[in-house]
Amino acid sequence: MLYGTNIHEGEYVSIPSRRPLPINSLSETDLTVEGRSASVLNANDVHNASSEDHAGERGIRLSNSSPDEKRAKQGVDGQSVSDSESSTLRNSFATLDVNAGGSADNGDSSAGTREESSSADTVPSLIHKWSHTHSILCVIPSPSKNMVFCGTQDSKILVYDVVNYTLKHVIHCGHSGDSGESTAILCLAIDETEQFLFSAGADSLVKVWDISLIQDVETVRCTHIVYSLVDIGDIFSICWLDATSTLLIGAQNASILWCKLHLNSPASRDSSSTMHKLPHFRYDKFFDSKGPGGAINNLQSRHQMIKTTSLSSLKKDEIPSLVEVRNEDMIRFAHYGYVYCIEQFDIRDHSFGFIQPPLRPPEHVFLTGGGDGLVKIWAITSLEGETRIEMLKGLENQESVLSMSVSQAYLYVGLSDSSVNVWDLTTTQLVRSIHFEKSSSKYDEVLSLGIYNNCIFKASNLGGLYKYTLKNYPPNVTNSEKGRSLTDKSMKLTASGKSFNEILPKCSFDQNDGENDVLAVRIFNSKMGTTYLISGGYKSLCLWDITDVGTKIQPTSSVSDDVENNYLSLDNKNLLSTLKEFVSYKTVSKFPTLYLDDSRRCSQYLMHLLRSLKASDTRLFPVPDGNPVVYACFKRSEKYNTLQKKTRLLWYAHYDVVDADSSAWDTDPFQLVPKDGNVYGRGASDNKGPTLASLYAVSDLKQKNELSCDVVFVIEGEEECGSIGFQKVLTENKETIGEIDWILSSNSYWLDDETPCLNYGLRGVINASISVTSDKPDRHSGVDGGVSREPTLDLTQLLAQLVDPFNNSINIPNFYDDVLSLSEKEIALYQKVEKAVNNKNIKNQDFKTLMAKWRDPSLSIHRFEVSGPQNNTVIPQKATASISIRIVPHQDLEKIKKSLIHKLQSTFDKFDTDNRLSINVFHEGEPWLGDTNNLIYQILYDKIRSNWGPTVPEPLFIREGGTIPSIRFMEKCFDAPAAQIPCGQASDNAHLRNEKLRVLNLFKLRDILTDTFREIGAK
Repeated sequence: MLYGTNIHEGEYVSIPSRRPLPINSLSETDLTVEGRSASVLNANDVHNASSEDHAGERGIRLSNSSPDEKRAKQGVDGQSVSDSESSTLRNSFATLDVNAGGSADNGDSSAGTREESSSADTVPSLIHKWSHTHSILCVIPSPSKNMVFCGTQDSKILVYDVVNYTLKHVIHCGHSGDSGESTAILCLAIDETEQFLFSAGADSLVKVWDISLIQDVETVRCTHIVYSLVDIGDIFSICWLDATSTLLIGAQNASILWCKLHLNSPASRDSSSTMHKLPHFRYDKFFDSKGPGGAINNLQSRHQMIKTTSLSSLKKDEIPSLVEVRNEDMIRFAHYGYVYCIEQFDIRDHSFGFIQPPLRPPEHVFLTGGGDGLVKIWAITSLEGETRIEMLKGLENQESVLSMSVSQAYLYVGLSDSSVNVWDLTTTQLVRSIHFEKSSSKYDEVLSLGIYNNCIFKASNLGGLYKYTLKNYPPNVTNSEKGRSLTDKSMKLTASGKSFNEILPKCSFDQNDGENDVLAVRIFNSKMGTTYLISGGYKSLCLWDITDVGTKIQPTSSVSDDVENNYLSLDNKNLLSTLKEFVSYKTVSKFPTLYLDDSRRCSQYLMHLLRSLKASDTRLFPVPDGNPVVYACFKRSEKYNTLQKKTRLLWYAHYDVVDADSSAWDTDPFQLVPKDGNVYGRGASDNKGPTLASLYAVSDLKQKNELSCDVVFVIEGEEECGSIGFQKVLTENKETIGEIDWILSSNSYWLDDETPCLNYGLRGVINASISVTSDKPDRHSGVDGGVSREPTLDLTQLLAQLVDPFNNSINIPNFYDDVLSLSEKEIALYQKVEKAVNNKNIKNQDFKTLMAKWRDPSLSIHRFEVSGPQNNTVIPQKATASISIRIVPHQDLEKIKKSLIHKLQSTFDKFDTDNRLSINVFHEGEPWLGDTNNLIYQILYDKIRSNWGPTVPEPLFIREGGTIPSIRFMEKCFDAPAAQIPCGQASDNAHLRNEKLRVLNLFKLRDILTDTFREIGAK
């Protein structure tokens, strides 16, 4: 067996050029990508559609535009399409991307892509379709009653039974004129007990309906009518907060209103005379004034008739209670545009970037989206019985926000340009932007969104209903893509297209061209466990079964119940169970385009885990264009508070991993497999296993009141890509992290499989790209050979000047001046290592080789690339080489870097050449050397011996030739010494196929750290 060959962290690939967030998941050029396909599902007479008709029906839903643009979109405001016009429309079905993911287990895979593809490919099945005379503008399900409520353009709420598919009730919400434009129902809400239904729309009113006995009554009673004395215009969005009995209202005049409602308590009934306070009954000086001679026109006559007849048929006990929104319960100009949508979400299970200590988390949080392109996050608090609303943060989108949906900690935002933005609320970062095919009109708006099983269901006025699969792993990543960010490949979805039919067999429905008009979608689970999607559109409503669609989302809050119940087990069995879940997240940082969601869900999972382990403070530090840094702090136990010195230790780790070729593995890389005393899985050894061992050790001591020091965890998600953004994040959050006394990590390995080790040194690195370029194009050697100096020859001769050809020393002036001389103590350490490896007959670990690997600087040339077609007769216009210099402790990185650049430039200047030289230092990391005599190394040494026992060889102090830039940076940042305690064996195959971790090593590391954390603060 070959030992000591593990590639070190961040060393397996040159640092990629990171794509900035958000990741554009779709483009407008590629129809398909490797491993993905799109298809179209059409059927006759399900949603009849017309973009012109929609503009008339729902013109109020258009984004804020100039008056001319609005008129162009709306036509005659509020007018329905005539029968003759509608008869010319084509029948069409909501367009669905049936298979955005394709098969994920198809041949080779570079990242363990054995994905359950059957469910991702499942076509949503149409269960039933209902028709209506007017369009369905909004829908809300009542799963406990097996009913769906639909708000219509003609001022009705239709109640459908989803068991026998009958129309149970028709609730008339007000007068409907010939066109029905004045009282269209634009939004619905329901309380969590499903006893009350809320409706609102074009009449500026919110009506509350008692649906508790809807299955047994003929008439549904309106219990409350909520109104404002201010002319708020149409109501586009409402939201009911059960916990505070508060109704939230988003209006056309850009305001947010709220009021308390006591739904179940008896309310005083208002007389019919009081009802004239309502906005549509009030006297208007302009519209209600009489003309010359006291004459009134037909519209005024009809309005007066409505006022006298609307309530005449109601008995006194049937008259609803009027609730006036106070002027102080309104935020005027909450947006600079219509408030199209309101969503509430639970903040208890997540740590959010807009709530940071010392700020206390608010009682409740909700979001609003407006025509100004902003999503605003609001906090609701109660003070002395008064409800107060305060804005926490604004999220800026490029277009008007027409719809929103919250799933776990992600916010999905539907925009007026047909695109969908995805925000990570834990870091308030825009992480993904999904672009769909543009219509011939630019007003294809995302009017409603539904999220289920990693799929987005998008309803739009022109494009119809799309399904987009978020989690798509390609079946293969080519070798040319290794070592750099994966170029974002994408697809676009169309209403119809022959190219899709060539990819997938025709679905069970007839294909049909035509435009689509879907205005609202909702997803709900029935009492029988079936998951339905309900979609409302032009004169129809459709019920879909989507139970088996998509891939199940890993719950990031799977440990949240344990937090509340205070019952998370800390035994080693639970440690392995947690490691299994931890490994299942595909946190491959090299390919953020593919694995962004996994990495961020993993960071959120860690947050939940840390809380369950009783961390006193947990946060996510956002990293620009990268995965967040997880922060947690465990305070020392109370019995140590009497100590004069307060010790604070920082544990550094990472949750990202390198990619894994599943075809080369014996098992699924992202499924932890126990076998022969080991656990196999990507990240088991590097670095998820050691991370959990340290977490469980600290938590166990905390719960036993034996933690002698504060322990801060800093767990990054970009270590395998050179710790992108890590130094900046730590610098910005240095005050939060606090003063640090010791830095500890487990990011290394033993020399063999039997001898425990302590790592005390790493080399640094300077990576540079050197290019020589000619002003002349690529040329033919038979024509231009020898005419002038060639870039390839110049570069070759230049690189040859960097190393002495006889003794292999580096020819950079003063390069070796700061290299420490070899001490007697260090010689003894090397001799001890040499003796140990000689006894085991391990090759290439003699004294001289160890010095070359660990202690001596080196220079390497890694790649040589040239422009042109790579033919043997071409003189390339440009030649580029990639080099690295490994520097050692006490060498100054900046000094060496400047000397390298000066050496290259001064040498090149001596060439008689017209070519140009360029030098790019694209990555660097400082060397690190620990003090083996300090307190933490002595404690670790003693605890290793006591826990492994006398049958295991004494620990060896070792160094490594690789680089972890973060360690030396943290030492300098916090002015604290660092130490490394390896967990894995030399045969762990970190970064390679069949990565493993011996279970005994995992448990022993936990025991060693438990004893260390119990003692370090008491010394």
